[in-house]
Amino acid sequence: MIDLFLDGVPIRGRSAALFDQLRAAIVEGRLRPGDQLPPSRDLADELGVARSTIATVYARLVGEGYAEGRVGDGTFVTDYHTGSNKRTQAQAGTHSVRIARHIPPWADTLTTPPGGWRIDLRTGRPDPSLFPVVDWRRCATAALDRPPPGYGEPAGLPELRNAIAAWVSRSRGVQATYDTVLITAGAQGACDLLARALIVPGDTVAVEDPGYAPTRQAFAQHGAKIAAIAVDADGIDVIQIPRSTRAVIVTPSHQSPTGVVMSGARRRQLLALARTRDLMIIEDDYDTEYRYVERPLEPLHRLDTHGRVVYVGSFSKTLSPSLRLGFIVAPADLIAELTRVRHLVDVQPPHMTQATLAAFIASGGFERHLRRTGRIYRSRRDHLIAALDRLRRNGTIESFDQCPAGLHLTVQLLRGDQAARVADRMQAAGIAIMTTAEHHVADRALDLVIGFGLASIQQLDQALDALAKSG
Repeated sequence: MIDLFLDGVPIRGRSAALFDQLRAAIVEGRLRPGDQLPPSRDLADELGVARSTIATVYARLVGEGYAEGRVGDGTFVTDYHTGSNKRTQAQAGTHSVRIARHIPPWADTLTTPPGGWRIDLRTGRPDPSLFPVVDWRRCATAALDRPPPGYGEPAGLPELRNAIAAWVSRSRGVQATYDTVLITAGAQGACDLLARALIVPGDTVAVEDPGYAPTRQAFAQHGAKIAAIAVDADGIDVIQIPRSTRAVIVTPSHQSPTGVVMSGARRRQLLALARTRDLMIIEDDYDTEYRYVERPLEPLHRLDTHGRVVYVGSFSKTLSPSLRLGFIVAPADLIAELTRVRHLVDVQPPHMTQATLAAFIASGGFERHLRRTGRIYRSRRDHLIAALDRLRRNGTIESFDQCPAGLHLTVQLLRGDQAARVADRMQAAGIAIMTTAEHHVADRALDLVIGFGLASIQQLDQALDALAKSG
């Protein structure tokens, strides 16, 4: 039953007030057809009014068609529909609150068909069937040996910060210690915190074009002026970065979405620019735990000797995006400031998930998981590249990137206007595939983006067969 309010209503006006409140509840759908109204005696006792008052209200509801009386059972809401009812329901979906900034919808959202996708080639999605359920459950059980401590550290669980510092130092050469690591809600949560701490409205933030749209949108939402910088075979074109730039966001190890690896010369050029112009570099290393080349280039963070690089990592691609765990590695004074911001935003990351991940890393489970899944993803990647090479040689496609890391690659078709049409036809056939449209700021020719995290080798073959027929 809904709440009814008579405080401050004169005795003579109580019948009308109750009728108006009950009628509104019925018209707006809070009381639905078939719902029983409380017995008049019970409602009268609850509201402190005479039973005759409730009887009068119910009689009026019945008389106007909002309710019906059933002998021996009580009073029930009817299936009442009029033009005024529809107008009221429509009005209920609107509001008069002023929204300061409207957030644009993400372009990478595909409407899932009723039966689901036959083949899913969307990017940024690891295979959920590969999640280490047994090891994760063991670590979660160990974490439950002690009850959660209540409010914890805004910067993250100390054990997890230590575990991540050791992991990135060992695996990526990123120099990190406990006090230079902050736990975040994925890479997107990291970018939101950095935008809050580093940017004031009107600051210029340089981004890759094409580049990862949600990161660009996060900074724009905090008032940043976005400067879209073209990407070439060596990475972001540093010369084009405006002098007024406050921060640069890059994906140097596996550019999103083109797959380009930023060259050593371009990395040094970007670091030199950061020193001379007093700007920050945000290095988003979102998926290079899966590497398919012998010797990766050193991260910008490792090459940085002046504290200009903020390193962002995530467990969304290696474990699951549903964990919502990522991290920032930055100078200790910046971590301290970000921690204060974090405390204001959502206080702390979820304790039990952090404790489980800390135990998972410390036990060696994370490295075992990466080795096991790395072999599977490498097999899919190698098969996909071989199949695309056959399509290139027979003239179906123009070219494709070699996918040095991660879980996706891009495909260039013979004509720049083909990608959107091919994607539409493949989607109509039940294959979820995207183009680079969401990644672009400037108007450029589109490529197809093929993610292989969710697709088996057989499904990849079926998808490429559909691609060839859709050209």
